[in-house]
Amino acid sequence: MKIALKTAPQQAVCGIALDIGTTTLAGSLVDMGAGRRLAVVSMPNPQSRWGADVLSRINAIAEKPALLEKMQRCVIKASGGMISELLNSSGVKKNALREISAAGNSVMEHIFLGVSPEPIGAPPYRPVFKEARRMSAAAAGFDLPPAVMLYTFPLIGGFVGGDSVAVMLSTAITKAKDIGASLIIDIGTNSEIIACTPKGIFTTSAAAGPAFEGGNISGGMTAGKGAVRGVVIGDHGIKLDVVGGGSPAGICGSGVIDALAGLLDKGVIEPSGRIRNPDEVPSALADRIKPSTGGNAFVLSRSASHRIAVTQKDVRMLQVAKAAIRAGITVLLKKAGVGPEDVTRVFIAGAFGGNLKKEALARIGVLDMIWLDRVLSVGDAVLEGAELTLASGDCKDEAEALAQRAGYVPLSGSRLFEKEFVNNMNFTG
Repeated sequence: MKIALKTAPQQAVCGIALDIGTTTLAGSLVDMGAGRRLAVVSMPNPQSRWGADVLSRINAIAEKPALLEKMQRCVIKASGGMISELLNSSGVKKNALREISAAGNSVMEHIFLGVSPEPIGAPPYRPVFKEARRMSAAAAGFDLPPAVMLYTFPLIGGFVGGDSVAVMLSTAITKAKDIGASLIIDIGTNSEIIACTPKGIFTTSAAAGPAFEGGNISGGMTAGKGAVRGVVIGDHGIKLDVVGGGSPAGICGSGVIDALAGLLDKGVIEPSGRIRNPDEVPSALADRIKPSTGGNAFVLSRSASHRIAVTQKDVRMLQVAKAAIRAGITVLLKKAGVGPEDVTRVFIAGAFGGNLKKEALARIGVLDMIWLDRVLSVGDAVLEGAELTLASGDCKDEAEALAQRAGYVPLSGSRLFEKEFVNNMNFTG
């Protein structure tokens, strides 16, 4: 998906911001002098062929070390393709580029720089490096003039990397005064959670998997043309919001979550997550419940060529994802010494997370109901944070200071996390 926003002045000095996500890559072209975004582009991360999540990719590298170079090359090539698309869409020449600023989680930044992430995947889960890196973009493998510099964000620890630092930078979460605790939830395959409290900055990551982004979901796709991105379920019918209009081709993460929340409200899905049988649902929605592998499926749309449905397997995957995120939030807040009632602001971040309805997130149990009027969607704050470092050198210093201040709370091996994970598997009635 590409959106050209503005045309660059002829003499503009430009930079590229990159969000190196586990599932999705995003990039933007920035007029560094004016500090404004000119164009933005995104695409699936081609590393997914080696696994949908960071642990799968770590394991793949551990089994075949030569895969590290292949993974690095493919993400650099994909990023280079996005850069070419950004330049072409805005009429900017390569010689106008001065810098690339890139942020990703710890594993993604290691692979991006050709450093094995294996130590992150085993106790004590420590990155090989944590400091920001500065080098020639050409030395990292980009087909760009030698003068173009590459900056990668500093890491915090464990699986919490430069993307979390970029989000803190973008939201200015540490600068607000007298507002209690603030929470950032960057929803994605590797969901980062940040709590900024009077006691300090606490961070963690919950391995939610790709379900929230439409990955491994029946009929799942990215939020491109033809994707169902919104679902409204009534007693007698369903309204689908399809990207670009027309017939749906699949369903993206926001559509699945909308559907799940609606089906819970209508009693089609019970609190345990089971999709009920048709004879257990008194409304006309019962006609849409069909037997499927591993349980029932609820049909959202049917055409001559294919159907789009929420299956029992989809519901189970989403249960696991939401339980991991909510358990991570609970552990982090307890570590910070605050309760849900003390949280005065909740930022929902991520290129995907910004499209989610807060009501649906609360209905399925990711958010606490008391937070609904405190939620702010900030979209791809990782990309915006990277853009800030292109417009101001001081922002690089601030990013590095934030990384130093933030503490990392590991979830692996935590009995509290395991307990909360189990407690949050079911949906509320």
